[in-house]
Amino acid sequence: MYVKIANGQVEKYPYTIGQLRKDNPNTSFPKVPSTASLADFSVVPVVDPGQPAHDIYSQSVDEFPPVFNDSTQQWERSWAVRDATAQERADRLFNLADQISKATQRRLDEFAQTRGYDNILSACTYASSPTTTFATEGQYCVQQRDATWAKLYEIMGDVESGVRDIPSGYDEIEPELPDLIWPV
Repeated sequence: MYVKIANGQVEKYPYTIGQLRKDNPNTSFPKVPSTASLADFSVVPVVDPGQPAHDIYSQSVDEFPPVFNDSTQQWERSWAVRDATAQERADRLFNLADQISKATQRRLDEFAQTRGYDNILSACTYASSPTTTFATEGQYCVQQRDATWAKLYEIMGDVESGVRDIPSGYDEIEPELPDLIWPV
């Protein structure tokens, strides 16, 4: 990532090698121009110190034009943390809940597939099978499916009511879901 500088100030950011070529059609540049040759055109690399620490649900990070760091003598990406808007928070929580729900469904489906069923729904349809093995497995799948979703809804309810912190993702809550182990 690059920035075009004019009189010590940001003229254009982000700035690309493609833009450099377009801005200088009569100049031939190597595929990867050297830092020195870029400097001849007031183009310098931008170092990314990383975004500042922030709560990913209640705060947002906005990028601003790069700033020159006197200590490192480099142009660095610049960030500012702000409170997330109500809509941003709602969107993030919705996306997190969607990701967790999909991962939970995938977990149930993969479990059922270990016995040759297409997915958990397919396995559950065998709960009333006249074949004892299929009926037993189907009933077990119904129980595990219901217990899994009940636990997930309990967790999500606790998050919504503020009793519990927002999980970082599915991996954080998966250990709390019922074990999926076929009965012997």
